[in-house]
Amino acid sequence: MKSAARGFTLVEALIALAVLSLGLLGAAAMLLASMSAQGDSLRRVVATNLLRDMSERIRANPAAAAHYAVTRAEAGAPPCDGAGCDAARLAAADLAHFADAAHATLPGESLAAIEFAPATGPDALDHFVISLRWQDPRADDAETITLHMLAMPVAG
Repeated sequence: MKSAARGFTLVEALIALAVLSLGLLGAAAMLLASMSAQGDSLRRVVATNLLRDMSERIRANPAAAAHYAVTRAEAGAPPCDGAGCDAARLAAADLAHFADAAHATLPGESLAAIEFAPATGPDALDHFVISLRWQDPRADDAETITLHMLAMPVAG
């Protein structure tokens, strides 16, 4: 009397193990991609917060609007918190803070720039374009975030 074979054969078990391994490799690749995307989004949030901070600093110091227009904000200006601090020195300190914060929080070489938007008429010095560009060492392309703002409060 022959009994029917029961259970799995070794070949079936190996095939099931191979399918499971492929599924786990796919899940691991998806996890790594999501962690990379999360890092990119965190850097964008930091850059956006730096741009908003700089726009508030420009709005708080309207007397020195012309001093904020630089193609590259340089770090290293002394802080301006004393009594002998005029509008131009405050603008230099704001730009240095912007550059220091960009270099400290963003990877690779970062370029912080503030310029006037091309405008004609009396609003020529009121429309700023603040941009922040950084190069992630793991990416081929540089990331750039730009904020357009009006220096003077808009009456409404």
